[in-house]
Amino acid sequence: MSAPAPPPPRHPSRWLPWPPALLVLLLASLLPGLVLLLADLGLAGPPYLRLLAYRLGAFQPDLLTGAAQPVFAAQPVLMFLSYGVLHTGPVHLAGNLAALLYLGRLTLERRPAAGLWAIYLLASLGAAGMFALAGPPHATMAGASGALFGLLGAWCVDSGLLGPQGPKAAPRPLAQLLRLLACAGALILFDIGGRFLIGTPVAWQAHTGGFLSGAVLALLRPAPVARRG
Repeated sequence: MSAPAPPPPRHPSRWLPWPPALLVLLLASLLPGLVLLLADLGLAGPPYLRLLAYRLGAFQPDLLTGAAQPVFAAQPVLMFLSYGVLHTGPVHLAGNLAALLYLGRLTLERRPAAGLWAIYLLASLGAAGMFALAGPPHATMAGASGALFGLLGAWCVDSGLLGPQGPKAAPRPLAQLLRLLACAGALILFDIGGRFLIGTPVAWQAHTGGFLSGAVLALLRPAPVARRG
């Protein structure tokens, strides 16, 4: 009589509240945000810790033009990534974490963990580059919204909004490019409108750069088959 087959191994996503690939990105923003919040409340660290974090890690285009001097030698390079884990406060942080949770799950339905991280990383770089080229002078930027718009851009491609994708889809590069530019234009108008309605600065340059970076990567590397279920 044969022994019963062992139970299948438990997948990490069955006991973790979020997929591990997404959890890494969530913690990368959540942990620094909690530390800075505790410092703001006087519960941990010096009260000026947030200002120090901005000085060391926020994206500052002036460091690229020579209008400002870096605190350490690698700062002009590292800031292309470090700015994405810094946020201006709990509301900013909570909004971006909620968007990351939603868009990250959508991405993982169609792409593996490496695809999620690749889009997030490239969109962070693209958002910073666009802000450096078209952003206001002497400005400082922080937050993960550029990378989040990159996930949104990739979803627009993967979902077929910019034209059908996949090995059986007929190539339509011009139509996809025009739709991509139309989406980017609508995004810019939405951000500018939000600036006047809400009254707070909106880094539309970073949002647009992240969106275009994520969408272009998705166009160049079409998603495999749908991963839902």
